[in-house]
Amino acid sequence: MSDYIYTNPLDEGYKQFKLTKKQHNELFQYRQIQWRDKYEYYYNENHIIMHKFVNLPSKILITILFPIFLLIYGIGNFKELIEEMKRGYNQKKYGSFTGDDIYKGSTTYNKVMEIINKKEGIK
Repeated sequence: MSDYIYTNPLDEGYKQFKLTKKQHNELFQYRQIQWRDKYEYYYNENHIIMHKFVNLPSKILITILFPIFLLIYGIGNFKELIEEMKRGYNQKKYGSFTGDDIYKGSTTYNKVMEIINKKEGIK
């Protein structure tokens, strides 16, 4: 196990915001939201952070399929399967998610900030 420790961006002074699936897919051509994805978005005046997690329906599906995985991979790999399940359920704890950064000055940053400002009523 690694010594990874999740740092909540809210504790670092970031603000959380939401994008619709349509907004996300228009902004991020190569990071389209799939049925199994859940995103969290954070921003400050210079930086946007995106974290991509596995959503609840995917976790439920993996749980239901666990006995089949156990048959396919064998009882000898039981510990590894359990570790993978723990990583899937506790993604922040184990660092089992992907993150992207967008910095001030990029066109994507400006587009996202426009969306945030519209939601907050700022011109």
